Amino acid sequence: MELDINDVALFVRVVRSRSFSAAARERGALVSTVSRRIAKLESSLGARLLERTTRRLELTDAGRAYFEHAARAMDDLSQGTGRVRELQAEPRGRVRIRAPTGLAAAVSNVVYGFLARYPSVSIDLELGERGARFDPEGVDIVIVTGKVEDTADFVARELWKSTRKLLFASPGYLQARGAPKQLEDLARHDCIATHAVDGFATWTLASGRKRRRITFAPRFHVSEFAAAHRAVLAGVGIAMLPEVLCMEDVRGRRLVRVLGAYEGEVGGVHLLYRAHRSLTAAVRACVDHFLAELPATDPGARGRRK
Repeated sequence: MELDINDVALFVRVVRSRSFSAAARERGALVSTVSRRIAKLESSLGARLLERTTRRLELTDAGRAYFEHAARAMDDLSQGTGRVRELQAEPRGRVRIRAPTGLAAAVSNVVYGFLARYPSVSIDLELGERGARFDPEGVDIVIVTGKVEDTADFVARELWKSTRKLLFASPGYLQARGAPKQLEDLARHDCIATHAVDGFATWTLASGRKRRRITFAPRFHVSEFAAAHRAVLAGVGIAMLPEVLCMEDVRGRRLVRVLGAYEGEVGGVHLLYRAHRSLTAAVRACVDHFLAELPATDPGARGRRK
């Protein structure tokens, strides 16, 4: 016969109150019901736990040994229940976030505001190449660039609807090689690609309603935007990168936009979190904070709203 945890809890209550009737009053039950459930527990264990007399209850040796473990288990369970309710009611605990290196400044600034607002929450922020794609293992929140596939396990919320891809180069590179004046000039430059097939890459660029496809052999091919961004900063060549990754560097004069009449394809930035209702209050609060604050850091949004 399987043990009923409610019977175990009732046994602990009877022993602590030293009375069937007191335990019955606390539980709002009949004394006969309490007695029957204790008898059921004894039957399940195959041992007598209590010696009943007209004046008091006495624990048997088996009952004393069982009470020691049962009371500790019930206390631990009560503390665990209280802890869960506490976490669900007030944001506290730890939230693990992963984001691409290229969004480090924007994401970090939002995290600083969140920590100031919720002093009982701690953040583990991992910045790296894995953050550039959907890889949710071991984290609560993932921020990704580009397209996101639908999944039943995770919710994807859009942070930046239209993050343009533009052409960028470092001032040092342009000083050494000159700035391209038209698309055809790119053939004489070192270009950095984030996607290539059989040694060739293609950029689709638009100027107004006109669209052009440029195919080239990249001087440097790397599969991650963050790595391509670092290569451009190092003066390796020209790359087409998400605007949001580069605008701080443009303002700091570390990068320059080239062929300003042309824009690449538009992509988005998404926040992903687990699709279930048992999220802690800390994770829910962090999701809400990012959705409210991170879109406001989009450096290109102001220009696109005009």
